[in-house]
Order: sequence, then C-alpha cells, then structure tokens
Amino acid sequence: MSASSRPIQPGIVGWLTHLVSSALNLPGAYRRELERRRGRTLAMTILAVFAMAYPVLNRLYFQPFSRNVFPLPFPEDAVVTFMMIFGIMAIGLNIVAGFAGLLDLGYVAFYAFGAYTAAFLASPHFGSVSVVLFSNTIQGFPGIHFPFWMLVPLAMITAATFGVLLGAPTLRLRGDYLAIVTLGFGEIVPVVFKNLAAVNFDFGPIHLVNANLTGGNLGINPIDAPHFFGIKFGSSSGIAAVYLGMILLVGAILTARNLERSRMGRAWIAIREDEVAAEMMGINTVRTKLLAFGLGASFAGVAGVFQASYQGLTTSDFFTFATSILVLIMVILGGIGNIWGVLVGALVLVFVDKTFLPWLGLRFTEISPDLPNPSQFNFLIFGVLLVAMMRFRPEGFIPSRQRAAELHHAPPGQAIGAAATMGDAAIAGEEAVEELAAEQEAIATADEAAEVIDIEGPPGDAPGRAGT
Repeated sequence: MSASSRPIQPGIVGWLTHLVSSALNLPGAYRRELERRRGRTLAMTILAVFAMAYPVLNRLYFQPFSRNVFPLPFPEDAVVTFMMIFGIMAIGLNIVAGFAGLLDLGYVAFYAFGAYTAAFLASPHFGSVSVVLFSNTIQGFPGIHFPFWMLVPLAMITAATFGVLLGAPTLRLRGDYLAIVTLGFGEIVPVVFKNLAAVNFDFGPIHLVNANLTGGNLGINPIDAPHFFGIKFGSSSGIAAVYLGMILLVGAILTARNLERSRMGRAWIAIREDEVAAEMMGINTVRTKLLAFGLGASFAGVAGVFQASYQGLTTSDFFTFATSILVLIMVILGGIGNIWGVLVGALVLVFVDKTFLPWLGLRFTEISPDLPNPSQFNFLIFGVLLVAMMRFRPEGFIPSRQRAAELHHAPPGQAIGAAATMGDAAIAGEEAVEELAAEQEAIATADEAAEVIDIEGPPGDAPGRAGT
C-alpha cells in the first residue's frame, strides 16, 4: 500500500472508544457517532468522571490508612486547581497556534496582565484610596476591592487589548520572525512589572514620586480571594476552589468550541492552511489574525486573574519563559488544533510536573539518597517526550481529524471528508482555490481574445476597420 493511500490509524483513543462502544453493546448508528467524536467523548468522559469522583478519592487518599492502598500519587487540591488554570491557558493558546497557526512564544505575558489586573483591583496595594464594590465584608478597607465576577471580564479585556497592541504591528510577519517578536514581548513584560516599583512621573494632574506600582520583586499581596454566597474560594478553601476552576474551564471550552464552529473559526483554519489562498478568497488576514491574538490572550487573562485571586499574591517571577514553553508543550502533546486534545495534555502535564515527578523523587530517595530527583529534570523529561511524540505520533495524543488525515497522508477525498466533519469543508483543501484561479485565467484569456478580434476584425478585412 502506497503512502498516499495509507488509512488513518485510529490510535490509542480510537481503540479505547471502540472497546467502550462494544462493551456497552451500542446500536450501529450510536457506535459510529461515538467513534467519530472519540476525542471529544474521551475528554468529556474523563472530565465528568473526575469531577464526580474527585471529592471521594481525595478524602480517601489523604487518610493515613490509605497511603498503602493507592500505588500511585493523587493530586492535592492546589494541583488540581492549577490543572484548571493551565487548561484554560492551553485552550487559549490553541486558538492562536492551533486554529490560526501563529507561533506565540510569549503567551505568558497575557497571563501576567490578568494576574496584575486582580492585584491592582482586588487588594489594599493602593492604600491611599478606598474603593469597595458589591461587598459588605470589607467595607472601609484601604485599597481597591472589586468582586471576582467583575475582575474576570476586566482581565479578559485587559489581556485582549494588549494582545491586539502586540499583534497590530507584528502580524504581517510570518514564521520564525513572528515567533521571535512574541518571545521578546513575553520576556519584556515580566521585567517591566518587576521594575515598576519606584516610578517618578509628572504630567498634568498626575504626580508620582517613587511610586510603588507593582511591588517589585516582592509582588503584591494580599489579593482578595473569590467570594460567592458567603463561600471563599481561595487557597485555604480546599475543594471549593477546584470547582470554581472547573466552572471557568467549562466556560473556556464552550467559548472555544463556539469560536471554532463560527465563520471566524473557519477563517482562522483557512489562514493556517494557506494564508495566500485565504486572502484570495476574500479573507482579511491581518484583521482575522489580530482577532485570534486578542481572543487567545483573553483566555490567559482569565487564567491569570484566577491564579492571583486563588493564591492571594502575584509576583513577576511567576511569569517566565518556561511557563510559555510548558503551555506550548501541552498544546502540541495533546493535539494541536483540537480543544479536547490540548485539555487532556494540560491536565496530564500539570499532574506529572507537580505530583508524579515529586512523588517519584521521594521513591528514589527511599531507595538511595544519591539517586537524582526527577522533578529537577522536568523540562528535560518533557523535551524527550516531545521529541518522541513528534517522531512516532506528530499529530498529538488526541488530534483533530483533519490534522490526522494530513500527517498520515490520507487520500484527498478522505482528508477533505475528515475536515468536513469538523465544519471546515468550505476551506478543506486548495481545490476550490485552484478552480477559482483557473476560471479567472480563462475569463482573462477570453477577454484578451475578444480585444484581438475587435482590433484585427474578421478575416479579410483591413486591420483597425472592424465594426466600421
């Protein structure tokens, strides 16, 4: 069998879905629909089962008698909360890198904007003023105190605004050049926040003398924890914060799904596949990419405001280049372009980074104190995992059907059919663009022929006398 006719391999997820559908003895139509949406089905099932079983498993595991019953570690409440935070970030970066095909190496900057939005608007940092909105518990406290439900849209707007400001002068760049610019932006923003601790500014009515705007190296704390109906959702509230994170994550998933299915989502995918062809089809590529940058940044803003409110503090040290790379690895390993794939990638990598590797280090220490701690080599491990994935399964763990078809060299009809199931049939391949170009060329040729006939006239007439 030739490479061009090689069928798409179902992979691990396909075999698991087939096994489940066979075990449940589902009718043929339901089984085909389940297998067609296997990535989404698996991710939704994992998330739903985890949400329902987490409280019971958490309480059982952290009882003294249970440590010898469970052979593998179980994530603590803080780790699961960060799974939700990084899941939101991975979904946002997937809009930029997965849907629109724009390599953003400075995504952590928008995470920082969201966190500092919470720090400025929900803390006593600006003690010279007292602004408290929709709260009776902290009336009279110094500083600015907005409720969490107001901080989320404000953080989205702030991050999206800076995403547009970054994208406006740079989105005409492509490939490596765009990646370098975003890398520089991601490195500059944390440094700016760190150095805004002694600001001198005098313009009009604004007079700042050694003003501490961002707290410098120490950051800003305390930051108000989210409160709803008298319930606190901070780091000391345990499982309550986990479920608030799940609500935000579900909101991010639904928003991303609606964007993917919209006309704008199809335009992003068209630009990703062939920007020149998309522009020929009438898509304003600059404006469309600008929207991808802005909307993708808004997801990071939500993650940042939740992280700062949950932990009760934020510093510039939280927003390093390593964080941007970690989120990018989540997107690639999970399945770039597929919401459910990047979600699974985020959940798994946070668990491995914050729970499994430290637990493995303790097991190594019990064997011999001289053995290395795997958690110190987390990025080396992730790098090896990424190289192995690129070698043996480049589409990721749960890829989109279109990307799986492309990377496995499916026949054109099969690849286009896979794209059509994702709602991308309008821009699935370049055949429509080639037909349009051929029609335009034929029209131009006919026009030129008509002009020649009009000039030369019918056979036997003198040149230039046609029609006289």
